[in-house]
Amino acid sequence: MQAAPAPPDETRYNLCVGNGAARLKLAETELTLSEDGISYELDGRSGLRPFTNLTSVRLQAVNGGPRSSWEALAELTFSAGRPLFVHSSSPWGVDDPQRDTTFIAFIEDLHRRLVAGGHGAIAFRRGIPEGRHHFLIVVTLIAAVIFGGAGLTVLYIGLSGRAGFFEVAGPLFGLGGFGFWIWASVTRNAPGTYDPRHLPRDVFPE
Repeated sequence: MQAAPAPPDETRYNLCVGNGAARLKLAETELTLSEDGISYELDGRSGLRPFTNLTSVRLQAVNGGPRSSWEALAELTFSAGRPLFVHSSSPWGVDDPQRDTTFIAFIEDLHRRLVAGGHGAIAFRRGIPEGRHHFLIVVTLIAAVIFGGAGLTVLYIGLSGRAGFFEVAGPLFGLGGFGFWIWASVTRNAPGTYDPRHLPRDVFPE
């Protein structure tokens, strides 16, 4: 019986990245994963950032709008220097199915190497930070009151006979769809932790 081939020492992925600094569009670079860490070039600087300096990995779902595909973001925080943000989207933040596939492969490879290397001190988080999530819940409740009131007004107009069915159906469906998108954003990005051996697939790009 032939033995399975050994995994490659290094793998390379072309993705869009950032470091938290404001920029017009995301930077494209080649990320190289090895047993020691991750190498890439950004803003004219390049080099290896070792896994021994990696303190946390955060996976987050990102959505550009009610009709946009879900994208994903991985935030890698190190004990020194700026964090590294790896995106599944194009440089302009829009969906790119080929990049989605590359992003998922990068995330799977990264976690496989971290687990194999015994980096147990790294915090693995999912969703947005708790403070931002609480703020998002408050915004959602305010939006529910505003748009709920607008929906009831539209419904009242329809039931009173002052407008036809098709005249009120469109606004009602639109308000309902917008409300569902906000709720999905709140629940999908709920803060928490995860086991690096079992990735949170619900925050991956679709």
